[in-house]
Formats: sequence, C-alpha cells, structure tokens
Amino acid sequence: MEKKFRILRIIGTLWKVLAWIVLVGGILSALGILLAGALGSGGFILRLFEQETGVVPGALGIVSSIFGFIVALAFTIIYFLILYAVGELIYLMLAIEENTRKTMNAMEQAIRPEIEHSPSPPAPSP
Repeated sequence: MEKKFRILRIIGTLWKVLAWIVLVGGILSALGILLAGALGSGGFILRLFEQETGVVPGALGIVSSIFGFIVALAFTIIYFLILYAVGELIYLMLAIEENTRKTMNAMEQAIRPEIEHSPSPPAPSP
C-alpha cells in the first residue's frame, strides 16, 4: 500500500529534528550561563554598576548562574517536548488515516464477495 501525504511526513520529521537542535542548543546555552557565572561575570556586573554588597562578589555570580542554568534548562526541556510532540502529532494523524483506509479496504473486500455471490432478484412476471 502506498504511503500518502509525503510532505506531511517530511514536515513531521523536520519538527522532530528541530526539537533535537533546540535541545542541544539549549543545553549548551545553559552550560554557557553556568560557566559565565562561575568564571566571575557576577563580579564584573557589580563593578559595572558600582555597587558594593556584603557578600563575596563571586558568590552572587555563581548563585545567579546556577539559577539561570536551571531556568534555561527547564525552558529548553519544555520547548523540546512541545516541538517533538508536534512532530509526533503529525505522525499520529497520518497513522490514523492509514489505519482508517486499511479498515475501509478490508470492509470492502469482505462485502464484495457477498454481493458477487448473492442470487439475482427474480425476474418480474408478466
């Protein structure tokens, strides 16, 4: 049986590929946020705004980078799941269509022999 709707299959696959690209890029970005905070960008921000705090300057950068890492990772996972679900939804719709078509063909095959072997109606009497 031929596969219909090839372009929808391609689009579904593209959504899944996009989901994986977003996941990898998001994880790398989250790690970049974590590394930027750990390497002292927090102290740089405090010096930029000329503010003094009672905490160690690097501690604020580490805490904010951990928070940023967790938030970025959470959003990345949510986006990944949404994009992957869209791709799977397209494949689900295609599977429903295929199964419906197969069921219809099977029902037609089951009914067709009954129609071909049924006795013809009696001829009208004059």
